[in-house]
Amino acid sequence: MRSSVYGRTNTEKTIHEVFEHVARKYPERAALVAADRTVTYAELARAARHIAHRLAGLGVGPGSVVPVAARRSPELAAVLLGVLMAGGAYGVMDVRWPPPRVTRLLRTMRPAVVLADASGSARLTEAGVAHVTFPELREAATAAGSATGLPRVSPDACATLFWTSGSTGSPKAVLSPHRATTRLFTGGGFMDFGDRAVMIHAAAVAWDAFSLELWGMLLSGGTAVVHEDDLLLPPAIRAFVQDAGATHLFLTPSLFDVIVGGDLSCLAGLRAVLLGGDKPTPANCRALLDAFPGIELYNGYGPVESCVFATVRRITEEDTEDPAGIPAGLPVPGTGVHVLRDGVPVLRGETGEVAIGGAGIALGYLDAPEQTAAAFRHLTVDGQRCPVYCTGDQGRLDDSGVLHLSGRKDAQLKISGHRIEPAEIESAVRTLGSTRSVVMPVPDRSGMHRIILFAESPAEAMTEQEMLGRLRETLPSYMVPSAVHFVPSMPLLDNTKINKRELSARFGYTS
Repeated sequence: MRSSVYGRTNTEKTIHEVFEHVARKYPERAALVAADRTVTYAELARAARHIAHRLAGLGVGPGSVVPVAARRSPELAAVLLGVLMAGGAYGVMDVRWPPPRVTRLLRTMRPAVVLADASGSARLTEAGVAHVTFPELREAATAAGSATGLPRVSPDACATLFWTSGSTGSPKAVLSPHRATTRLFTGGGFMDFGDRAVMIHAAAVAWDAFSLELWGMLLSGGTAVVHEDDLLLPPAIRAFVQDAGATHLFLTPSLFDVIVGGDLSCLAGLRAVLLGGDKPTPANCRALLDAFPGIELYNGYGPVESCVFATVRRITEEDTEDPAGIPAGLPVPGTGVHVLRDGVPVLRGETGEVAIGGAGIALGYLDAPEQTAAAFRHLTVDGQRCPVYCTGDQGRLDDSGVLHLSGRKDAQLKISGHRIEPAEIESAVRTLGSTRSVVMPVPDRSGMHRIILFAESPAEAMTEQEMLGRLRETLPSYMVPSAVHFVPSMPLLDNTKINKRELSARFGYTS
């Protein structure tokens, strides 16, 4: 039996069409809850339609890409729905990103209009970028915008831009269609959220986990409780459960490990915890299941090119005892999972590169035809040609079709759920005058990994701390190394590759 498995499909509507159906069904139900207000489905739908007409008057329509610099908020949800209703695709940019990164991404998108909340407006002003603020968007009506009918959009059209680290040294914009999101959260989705689910909404805005928390609720009749601070800590989780009735929570395995080791009791009362972005720690999964036997614990796997999750596994006690680690699971609806060697599916149980097909895969990378062609290919399965995304992850499918991961075929790193290409960091280092560098993940005392940069001393006189400061000016915070070490020259192996083991030992690191 070949290593190819498919999940079922539900991808007939766009994100905003599904939302509007839910809003008509539950108009008075809470869609979003923030510290100072609650927004019903009917209120959110009205606000979104109003914004959509305003955007149409500003030239937004099918094929438009609309960058949005903002923090999580009910206003942001209304703006994103408005962009989709107007026929456009949104790309949320983190207001904490350095101005050079923001301007570089905007040049790639070439947008007709850029939107921002108050915090995003401050960052865009610093970068010298013209934009429209959320209040201006609500108030600045035009005759054309008020009168224009809203277009019909295909589920195959782009809905969202996600940014991911690039192997060429620059970030890539992933073009994700409506169907990639709706396959997860409409009838027969990847999990049953249950009646009146309430999910803590705390993921970074530019990450696809943001879609899980926001659209997972708004497309299923649930409520998203907005966490307005940067860090989600146990006291906030406990308050959301006790005061807002939170039932669902997404965590990266690294944050989950910290919570289990420090304050596991804050998860009491949750119906389900979802993990994703890296491999979970089996012992900590077992600790949660032992402490709260009724809780549902899930492991989700999927690169951003497949939008949120490609496979999901409800974790059992037996899984925590598996020497190979927690399985990645079975395909989610509308998703095909294949294990390839030299472009051909291998037999069940054999290891190869994981490729993902079906409704969830992206349309490609924005303005990057060579990178798109390298990652998105066609595969013949049962005599039919189908597009797939080649992940670079190594894994195998067992006899039940469950995916088990076993590493990477390249140097890509996963830090706190973020996918990081060392080449992007090393490219930034080269601009600072260091001809050769290497990025390595090393564990700290808690077991969490951090980035360490080893670089040949730059031509320009510069201390290691000064280089760190310069990197913070160009890289997002999750890509900035925890430490920099200069060396006169890199130690090499016989094959001329950098001797990472020697570098680690020289500076007292263990891997």
